[in-house]
Amino acid sequence: MFITLFLIGVLIFLIRYIEQFLRSFYIPDIEDKYVLITGCDTGFGNLLAKSLDNKGINVIATCLTEDGAKQLSECCSMKLTTYILNVTNEDEIDNLKEMITKKVGDKGLHALVNNAGILGKDFGSPETLLMSDLTEVLKVNTVGPAVLCFKFLELLHMGKGRIINMGSMAGRVPSVYFLYGISKYCIEGLSSILSFQLKKYDWNVSVHTIEPQHFSTTLSVNRALENSVKDGYKRVSKFTKEKYPTENDYLNTFWRQLGKIPLSDRIDYVTDAYEHSILSVWPKNRYSVGNLAKYVIVPLSYFPTSISDGIL
Repeated sequence: MFITLFLIGVLIFLIRYIEQFLRSFYIPDIEDKYVLITGCDTGFGNLLAKSLDNKGINVIATCLTEDGAKQLSECCSMKLTTYILNVTNEDEIDNLKEMITKKVGDKGLHALVNNAGILGKDFGSPETLLMSDLTEVLKVNTVGPAVLCFKFLELLHMGKGRIINMGSMAGRVPSVYFLYGISKYCIEGLSSILSFQLKKYDWNVSVHTIEPQHFSTTLSVNRALENSVKDGYKRVSKFTKEKYPTENDYLNTFWRQLGKIPLSDRIDYVTDAYEHSILSVWPKNRYSVGNLAKYVIVPLSYFPTSISDGIL
């Protein structure tokens, strides 16, 4: 019995070693390829655009604001191009496609990185949510990325490229971030179905999903969350107000739930995963980013719901 378990362990180790070895090969002449990244004003998209630019890659970075585009352009090389894009505006997406088609020519796109996203307003108890709250988050986090995939598919086919979608562990297990979690479950579905369809119709375009654990938020994000929850208390039902008589009772409950989520400040793990999905000859289908994600959340996602909900 011991020998059998030992041999199984050795086999698993060898398979993992061979996999890591194969995935360590990077694409040659990457400097000649074009990578389109959305949501580059700040955060992961901004860091990724700068890193790829330092590697000499042709980066096409979209920003929501003029200030964001200007600041990014000022600290990067002439190879990086910025465009203003609201991912919820189909006309702007069409205009972007037209400009990029002229720019890349027959080379097409090597990668589309759907990074743009919002946390959305979180009011605590689900009964406080309006249709507009839900559609706002879905349009940015799910519908926009989906439309970008569809619109740029031909350019990606020309470049034998890949689509990289920003998912989340909030799309693998339930999260206190209600609206955000819904949108990320949708992204998981989009990536899986799109990958299946592209293989079926021989598009020669691969799909990859980045699934980070939760990372430390800025003070401004925490303040926005607090204000949202306070606004939500004005909408709660009589039932909820009986349970939480004051605004502070309601707010403290939300913060206690949020406090159960371990946060990481190693945002470089996310950009590293992004870069591997773009540069590797054999990228992974899914990148679980962070030890908590790899060794706790992903295994937990395969547990029966009655067990995983109790642990979470």
